[in-house]
Order: sequence, then C-alpha cells, then structure tokens
Amino acid sequence: MAIDKEKKEKFAEESSYLKRKIDEMNQKIKYLESKKDENENLNKIRIASHYIDVVSIYCAMTDLSISLLGYKNETYLDIGRKCLYKSIIILEGVVSNIIDMPLGENYELLMSLDSFTDTERLKLIKKIGYTISLLEARYGKNSKWKYSFTEMEGRYTVIAKNFFDFRTYQEKNEPGIEGFDDRYDYLFLVKDFLIDASNRYREKYELTNQGAEDMKKAIDYLRALKKIHILFNEKDEMQNVSKRIELWSQKFEADLKAKEKKMKLKAHEALRKKTKKW
Repeated sequence: MAIDKEKKEKFAEESSYLKRKIDEMNQKIKYLESKKDENENLNKIRIASHYIDVVSIYCAMTDLSISLLGYKNETYLDIGRKCLYKSIIILEGVVSNIIDMPLGENYELLMSLDSFTDTERLKLIKKIGYTISLLEARYGKNSKWKYSFTEMEGRYTVIAKNFFDFRTYQEKNEPGIEGFDDRYDYLFLVKDFLIDASNRYREKYELTNQGAEDMKKAIDYLRALKKIHILFNEKDEMQNVSKRIELWSQKFEADLKAKEKKMKLKAHEALRKKTKKW
C-alpha cells in the first residue's frame, strides 16, 4: 500500500515526540540499573514501572500509525510486548512467581518495602493491568499472541497477589486507619484477578490441545483464591471455590483417563497393523 509523502512527513513529525519520550524512559532505566541503592528491590520496582510506561508509548505509536498511515505497525507492539515481559520478570524477581505461595511468606520482604506505600502498590498494579489490556486490544482478538496474554495475565496476577501484605491487612482492617480504602480495593482486585486468570487458563485448556499444565494452573489459581477466603473467614465464597476446584479436578482426571485410553487404542491398532504385515 502506497503512502503519500505528506502523510509520512506528518507521522514523522508527530511520532518524534513519542520517540523522545521512549529515549527518556530508556535513559531513566539505564540510570536506575547502574545505581547502587540501599533497597535494591525498590529500585527494581521503579525500573519495572518505567518499562510499563514504555509499553504505553509504543501503543500510542501504533495508534498514530493507524490514524496517519492507515495500517497497524506491529513492530511497535512487539517491542512493547518484550518490554512488558521484562517488567513482569523483574517484579517476579522481587516477590516470587509462585502461584500458591503461603499468604504470609512475603511479610518480611514487604516490610522492607514499607516506603512503597499501599497506595503506590495499588497504582502500580492497576497500571500494569491497564497496560496489558491496552496491548492485547492493539493486537486484536485473532492475534497469534492471544494465548501469550493468558500467560502474561496469569503471571501479573501472581505478582499482584504476592505484593499484597495480607498480615498487615489483618492488623489494619479498620475503616478509620489510613490507607484502608486502597487496601480494600487492592484485595478486591487480587480476588478478581485470580478468578479471571483461572478462567482464561481453563478456556485455553478447552480451546487448544488440552495441555495438562494449563488445567493445573487454572486449578492452582483457584486454590490460591481459596486460601484468601479461608484467611478472612469468607465461608460462602470458600465453599463456592472448593466446589469449582472439585469439579474441575474431576473433569481433568476424566480427560487424562480418556487421553490415556485413546493412546492405548492407537498403540494397539498400530501393533495390529504391523503384525498383519508380517
């Protein structure tokens, strides 16, 4: 598709600002990477946040390409996706990537990040979630990266859960204590994310090749959610999640048995054909 000179010049002019912003962010990242900070984990969080900002700028570059040049430049999206993965990997290095980790295990780590307030944690988690949605929407529903976003959302969910200070929430679970609203909203999001991640892995399991790891992860997210309901004595919610875990586990076991039976029949048929040739 031929693009006239005027449109190209307009794109070059308007995209130059965004490119400068990307350069600024990359310079900030390099500075933080070279900086010797007493709190290394806090420094990593800042770096990860800047990578998220870079992703948003590349999404804006894509929008500009569509509006001015008439086509979607997925090169920008691909670079943004890689930056998003970098951010997630960095944050996993701070709070762990274990889905079903004991809820109080990160207490000492989170205490060392007390200057990273509940409000700031909530803001970061919301920013990451919004950016993942932004990038996924730019790729479109039929993108070849569709299921990589299932993984990305799942990993982000684990980060959100492991950044949440469950012990402090129990100690400060009173409306009059500063930060209550942010902690309440954050906990609500964590529960919601765990359900969404579980559903997306279950969907992937059903719509692809029924990979065992996908179903295991779908159930693991539910188990993590169940622990939260138990911690806060949310009996009705806990029972509902328990039922779902049981039903999904039964379905998974039945699928595995059906697959095993099918493989045995194939092996038997192959052996029969081979024997017949002899």
